Amino acid sequence: MRLLPLVLLFSLPLSARPFDPGFSVRVGGFWAEVDSSFGAKTTISNTPIRIDFESDLALEESKFSPFIELTYRFDDTNLLALNYLSLHRSAESRSTEQSYEFEWEGNRYRVDSGARLRSQLDVDIYQLVYSRTLFQGSDYSIMGTLGLHLMDIYAELDGEIKLIGEGGEEEVADRAFGEITAPLPDIGLIAGWSFADGWLVALHTQYLKVSFDDIDGSLLDLRLQLTHYIAPNLALGLAWQHYELEVEEKRSYSNVDVIFNYQGPSLMIHYDF
Repeated sequence: MRLLPLVLLFSLPLSARPFDPGFSVRVGGFWAEVDSSFGAKTTISNTPIRIDFESDLALEESKFSPFIELTYRFDDTNLLALNYLSLHRSAESRSTEQSYEFEWEGNRYRVDSGARLRSQLDVDIYQLVYSRTLFQGSDYSIMGTLGLHLMDIYAELDGEIKLIGEGGEEEVADRAFGEITAPLPDIGLIAGWSFADGWLVALHTQYLKVSFDDIDGSLLDLRLQLTHYIAPNLALGLAWQHYELEVEEKRSYSNVDVIFNYQGPSLMIHYDF
């Protein structure tokens, strides 16, 4: 499944005074195109299938998503950043075309052909990043970063759903829900150059791919950002970014996969304390 255009600017903000200690806050947003799905099997032949949250369950493929970032620069060498990005969607779906079964949180469910469902898929991404200056001059800085992304995925279906017991008995289910919390570490580099008074250009990269327990995860973040200070403590930023964060659960007939991906421009506002 694919979660597309989320202009996440989860990174370390560099101001036109990029080496001054202190707090900084950044807020912004972007339009996201999303593709997401979960594993199931047909009730007749037990054939594995994928149920798409967008095409099968009518979730929006594109939606505005906000983000916020807080940073603290201890000195001219060390910086800590905390980011948060949110994408929540829900929808009333059309009648399903085929009967299928799936398993979430240890429970087995069945959706019969023609059933109508309400679906919900919430994605929250948190990132904590430590940055240390590797090289620095009067108007430039190159930093290495160590970070931890925490991707929290909550999926819920309610409507005409049946709960299947261990002996095959059936009862009406109020809802079916599942949750995945995946911690994903990452490493990266940031290069910033203050080329004129009040202006800063920064190139930011992060990458990592890991597997643990029943989860595969990967992160790729490439961003080129231009920042301009319109007041001593207030700046506007424009960036072009490719950001992709993927989490895949590997359990049979139940796995929820999410690829959170954005490629395009984004806008933000910075304020330094």
